[in-house]
Amino acid sequence: MNKAVQYLLCGLPFSGKTTLGKALEKQLGWVHINLDDIKADKGYGGVSDDDVPDAAWPTIFAEADQRLLVALKSGKNVANETAWVTRQWRDRARAVATKAGFTTKVIYLKVPEEIAKKRQKENRRHQLRYDTRDSEFSGYVQEFEKPVDEEDVIVYDPAIPVEEWIKTILISS
Repeated sequence: MNKAVQYLLCGLPFSGKTTLGKALEKQLGWVHINLDDIKADKGYGGVSDDDVPDAAWPTIFAEADQRLLVALKSGKNVANETAWVTRQWRDRARAVATKAGFTTKVIYLKVPEEIAKKRQKENRRHQLRYDTRDSEFSGYVQEFEKPVDEEDVIVYDPAIPVEEWIKTILISS
């Protein structure tokens, strides 16, 4: 049996990280860790990251780390959506898995900013998920650091339907 792996879902806001995470959970039985879900569990559902008190973030990330370790130790691959903005965030999440003896790969959802912005506007019309303020969206776009090859990156192509991408690209890598 192969050892479980943490896959960090990385991309701009509205690039499809949550959609991909849910598909991996449904299609492959992976555990999907979503920061918005943890925020909601801690009483901050439906609020901007900027509106979560600074003092709450260590508890939120500790919960994410705990969920990660429980899943990996039970033999489940993890689609982790908690470390998507900067290399420093990804390195932090990678260190949690590495310390416990597990490896990490990055799935980079390479969605152009204009498409992500279009999805944000569409979300506002249909309210399918929590909205990100324009200022918050812009800040994340400015902060975002694309993953580099040494991070063991698998690139997600948004032109391929997610279920097909999982079958043809992810399972073969």
